[in-house]
Amino acid sequence: MSSPVLATLVFVCSEVMFFAALISAFLITKASSGVLFVPPAQVTLPVAATAANTLILMISGYLLHLATVRFADVDRQQQALHLFGLAIICGAVFVGCQGYEWVKLISYGMSMTSGIFAACFFLLIGAHAIHAAVTVLIMVYFRFLRGKRLHIDNLKALRLFWLFVVGVWPVLYGLVYF
Repeated sequence: MSSPVLATLVFVCSEVMFFAALISAFLITKASSGVLFVPPAQVTLPVAATAANTLILMISGYLLHLATVRFADVDRQQQALHLFGLAIICGAVFVGCQGYEWVKLISYGMSMTSGIFAACFFLLIGAHAIHAAVTVLIMVYFRFLRGKRLHIDNLKALRLFWLFVVGVWPVLYGLVYF
C-alpha cells in the first residue's frame, strides 16, 4: 500500500470516529431531550430537494472513482481529467445547494439558538459541509491542469477520502431529515 493511501486510510479512520461521536451525541440528545425533537414550528426541512442533492453527491463519488480507474491507463488520462472535473462540479453543486438550504432555513428563523434540534442539525450537517468542501479536489485538479505530475497513488488517496465523505452523507441525511 502506498504512503498516500495509507495516510489517508488512517485519516479516514479518525474521521469515522469523529462522525461516530457526533452521531452518538445526536442520538443520545434526541433520546433524552424529553421534547419533540423537530425543527422549529415555522421551519420545514427540504427533504425532497436534499434527496436530489444527495444524488448529485453520489454521482460525484462515482465520477471520481471512474476518473481514478481511467487515470491508471495512460491512454485514458484526458478522459480521467474530464471525469475529475465533473466530479468537482457535482461536489461544488452539492455544497452550494446545502449552503442555499442553510440560508433559507436561517431566513425562516432556524439557528443554533432556536432549539436543540436546530443546534444538532447545524453541528452535524456543518461538520459534513466542512468535509465536503471541494477544496482538496480543486487543488489537485488545478495542479493536474498546470501539468504537474499527478501520481495515481495521490488520486487513489483522494478517492478514498471523497468516498468516505460521500458515504457518510446518507447516514446524516437519514438521521437528521427523517
